[in-house]
Amino acid sequence: MSLEQWLENRWIHEHQTSAEEIRSLLSSAAEDLRGAESAEVAAGWRLAMAYTASLRYARAALAAAGYRSGREREHERLIDSLGFTIDSIDPSTIRLLHTIRKKRHAATYDSIELVSDSEAESALKLARELGEIVQSWLEAKHPSLIK
Repeated sequence: MSLEQWLENRWIHEHQTSAEEIRSLLSSAAEDLRGAESAEVAAGWRLAMAYTASLRYARAALAAAGYRSGREREHERLIDSLGFTIDSIDPSTIRLLHTIRKKRHAATYDSIELVSDSEAESALKLARELGEIVQSWLEAKHPSLIK
């Protein structure tokens, strides 16, 4: 599978991004991370904020590559797209993001109490790492989008 095949399947769409859009996504992700760091917030919500930051990073990478996600299975596809956009991404990172996606879904729709502090911290750590990876990738591959 490739992004070109995803485009043919209409899972993604061509998209002309801008430095403003990328900066906004990165800024919003940083704000999500700040919220996820608050010990005063329940673990379930901290995990959800860290997860949202990760999605914003994935969305920024996909946009820089010239695409935007479709609405169907959007979160799954944003996560999976990292395997096509960021050549250095470890497949275990994608698997872990899917685990967090499922946990966030359960916490959001069932009970935020399903998430432990250690799970929230793991999601936050992963989101920070992903942010560093995406930032480095943007600097190397698309420097005009982050200046």
